[in-house]
Amino acid sequence: MRTSIKSKLYSVFAGISIAAFAAILSLTNQAWAAPAGAAHRSLLTGPWELVVKMGMEKAGLLFPVTVSDENKPEKLDSILPVMGMPINIRLERYVPDLKWETTAVEQPGGMIVAKLTVKGKDLEQDIWLSPGDPDRQSISSSIGSVAIKKIHNANIIEKLVRELTHPQAVGIISAWLDDTNSPLEYAANPAETITMPKSKYKLSVLEYVPHYSIDTETKEVVSRSDKPVNPAVKVGVDDGENTYEQWLWSKFPSSPHKETELALRMEFTSFDLGGTEGKYILVVADGSEPWLLFSNKGKTQTEKATLGRAYPFTDKEYSFSIEKIFDSAVVKTDWKNKSENLLNPAIIATIEYDGTAQQAVLEFNKPYHYKTKFGTMVLLYKRQKSSY
Repeated sequence: MRTSIKSKLYSVFAGISIAAFAAILSLTNQAWAAPAGAAHRSLLTGPWELVVKMGMEKAGLLFPVTVSDENKPEKLDSILPVMGMPINIRLERYVPDLKWETTAVEQPGGMIVAKLTVKGKDLEQDIWLSPGDPDRQSISSSIGSVAIKKIHNANIIEKLVRELTHPQAVGIISAWLDDTNSPLEYAANPAETITMPKSKYKLSVLEYVPHYSIDTETKEVVSRSDKPVNPAVKVGVDDGENTYEQWLWSKFPSSPHKETELALRMEFTSFDLGGTEGKYILVVADGSEPWLLFSNKGKTQTEKATLGRAYPFTDKEYSFSIEKIFDSAVVKTDWKNKSENLLNPAIIATIEYDGTAQQAVLEFNKPYHYKTKFGTMVLLYKRQKSSY
């Protein structure tokens, strides 16, 4: 992805295991670089120890960690008591080459989950997006982006995405009437006034700003740029007797400044692509086929998404494909041992505290933080100091 792509393709979601991405992308704290042969392996070999300390203590408890063969997984069975505290650390397993594996598990009451594959030069990586998970709503880079957004009513998904191609449409407004659980949904178009069926309300989009901000001197709303950084709309609701006005922010379903003045609950979801090619919005709804919204020659276009098809980013060497859509699922990231080689050693432990047991994956040279009522306990699996 050019030189800049090696450092500028970021994910706002966590929990993705990275192999080929590591040299090209900076996605999460679970990125792994390829080892550099014997020199790299010598930095990993024992003797090892586990350091356990509370908060900012200068000294910590030291526990030696030994295995029979550093290149092979091994079951452990030892308990390390944290002296002076009702905490036990139970060492369960040693793995020489730990990797993280992310999957979607279908589950009643779960969320829509999309599995994407990003491909390009020296790159092939699975990406998981979900509109209900704030950490998995988009990936973004200097060469393009993919975001996932949900429409409540599957029966009108095609109608709404086609309305979003209107030059003045900036997103979708969802409005809940008092006697309904699901909202009415409309394309947010400043040029139109909408009469809401079976109600006394008329809805108007009075103003749209892509980068909402407040002028500190005049206290007026201004847009700091033309990019949809903090998109917001000012809506007016007329009930036949009174008119109510309120700003709605796409990133904040509830007002970040004050209580709502509107006569009914409303939310705004931005679908502004900023006219930039290489940016896509994957539009989903429960029980419906997905759609894509994207920019082409400065115009917003839409089409029904095709699973397995490659959609190019701005740099044509890189693309993404939608592999599968799960209507009701949760995304889980679990550890596994990839090989019988000393590449990324780790200790799988269980922390027993206050009647609870929590698994802790202690990766080599990576501090693990565990909160207790006494403060934060930090665990570090590393080489013994005398072996440096």
